[in-house]
Amino acid sequence: MKEILDKDLGVISFYLVAFRKISRAYQEFQLKALDGYDLSPNEIVVLSSLDTVSTASQIASDHDVSKALLSRSVKLLKEKGYIVSTISEQDKREQDLSLTEEGRAVADIIAEANRHFYKKIVHGVEPNTLDVVKMMLKVLMANVNIEG
Repeated sequence: MKEILDKDLGVISFYLVAFRKISRAYQEFQLKALDGYDLSPNEIVVLSSLDTVSTASQIASDHDVSKALLSRSVKLLKEKGYIVSTISEQDKREQDLSLTEEGRAVADIIAEANRHFYKKIVHGVEPNTLDVVKMMLKVLMANVNIEG
């Protein structure tokens, strides 16, 4: 494998700064779309995840958020009336989460905001370029032992 050159370190630094900036822009975009709902970024993660997963521990794992922080977000969302929880049939230590009608409305706003952000961020990018970026990110994440 080719040795990393000093110029390559500048490119890698650019990637890492770009990822951080994109992540911040994404978070700000969501918060702006949800202005007036008084939701934290982690609460948004919970609400936007409940279409595909139903437990806090799975959401924490998928989004690299501590279980304690996610537990606090779940508690706040329950207090706001956006989600309900029941004891899991598979694992009595786990709670199954689901959206209330009001929570579904907020989750739909999040989903629409996500669609707009995704369209904005990939504007002008060829689909095959996205495949290359995905492959590169998988390698980078594997190199630092992050599941992708």
